[in-house]
Amino acid sequence: MRRWWLVLTVLLALALTAGCQRATATPTEAAAEAQPQKIVIKAWAFGNNVEHWRADALPEAAKKVTDFQVEVQAELDSSGDWGAYKKKFTLAADAGEAPHIILSGHEDIPVWAQAGYIVEFDWCRAKYPEFNDVIDSLWNSVTWNGKIWGVPQDTEARPLFYNKTKLKELGWSDEQIEALPEKIKNGEFTLDDMIAVAKEAIQKGVVKPGYGYWHRPRKGSDFLQYYEAYGGRLYDPEQDKLVVNKGALEKWYAFQRRVVEEGITPENYIGTEWSIWHQTVTSGEVLFWNGGIWQWADWAENYVKEKGGEEYLFQWVGYALQPSGIPGRPGVTLSHPLVYMITSEKASGATKTHQEAACAVLAKVTTPELNTKHAVSSTHLGILKSQANVPEYKNKKFLADTLYMLDYTTYLPNHTQFGPYFDILWDYMVKAENGELPPQEAAKQAIEMLQAELGDAVLIEE
Repeated sequence: MRRWWLVLTVLLALALTAGCQRATATPTEAAAEAQPQKIVIKAWAFGNNVEHWRADALPEAAKKVTDFQVEVQAELDSSGDWGAYKKKFTLAADAGEAPHIILSGHEDIPVWAQAGYIVEFDWCRAKYPEFNDVIDSLWNSVTWNGKIWGVPQDTEARPLFYNKTKLKELGWSDEQIEALPEKIKNGEFTLDDMIAVAKEAIQKGVVKPGYGYWHRPRKGSDFLQYYEAYGGRLYDPEQDKLVVNKGALEKWYAFQRRVVEEGITPENYIGTEWSIWHQTVTSGEVLFWNGGIWQWADWAENYVKEKGGEEYLFQWVGYALQPSGIPGRPGVTLSHPLVYMITSEKASGATKTHQEAACAVLAKVTTPELNTKHAVSSTHLGILKSQANVPEYKNKKFLADTLYMLDYTTYLPNHTQFGPYFDILWDYMVKAENGELPPQEAAKQAIEMLQAELGDAVLIEE
């Protein structure tokens, strides 16, 4: 019995000693014990080598987070294949192995939200004041089904670029060249005028046949600008339906075929390798071409750096809105904001804590300091109201020159059926441009296919 008392006495003494040690722990030791466990957030982004801030800004933002001890492991996919990148994400999400933050086009929101891959963002937006600085209209691009599902990371415009040197060779004065953007903005220089000038340049030997006008060489939503340039609309928000205007569709398809028949665009041009396209337009061989403002930085860094980079481009490249197809109507452009989204527990295994930490990181990345680094280095338009006054942004001539284009822009519709809708329009546009079908017949068959495949999701207008 005495032995049991002895053991009990020893145990009590040890417990009291440990308690005293804990009570006399230094403040540093106590803080270390109280420090929360580090939360690791995985993020995926897509871009080329001058768009690396889409990924690199996230770890930088994490350093500014005070709500959580958070580390961001960000991966940039620079493969150049958006389709493969998106497929990789959906496969990972189906397997529950997606990242906690995913960057993609805003048009992916309806499909990914419906599939349960991402969570709505309103709670996050309401939590941090940084989000109040986002340009108000940009929230429309991340809204679906009455809710916000992400935060814009960048936006852009898709100008018509033109070779000022070739226009001078054609007899244009400096004043005429300088006035072209304003004339396009006011509807005084149309797509018909562009075709006429390009034909004249070929006839006079200023550019080679087939080098008067080069559009995007591969599939992309840029082509929808021309549908809109002829008065078409993509979406009816009141009915939540995609829209096809028959007359505008026929004119768009006719334009795509006409540029080939008039000899200003090569036969069988669609499918040209991007490297060939970039090399050709930056070599000064083409009179008019359409592209995106983000390509400016790519050209300066990767195609003409040895010739002077951006300053060299300014010497001979001009830019304006895409001309309207209807005289008197303003020029057009299309913006395609890329957005950060937070993934669901189903897609990534994210706990509520992971989602809250991801939200905190996205608040700190949505700042003039970090977003301007991306905008300036990659020539993307900023997303924040305050950015116009940031010296690094304000003094970037190309960004300042193209900012007005956002007043003439539209966004792709956030609709679950936009993917198949655009696939059909694209397939029949290619048939029209390549001469496989007359434009009017291509438009007729496209509408029939849309009705058969998408039914009531599409509103057909005459």
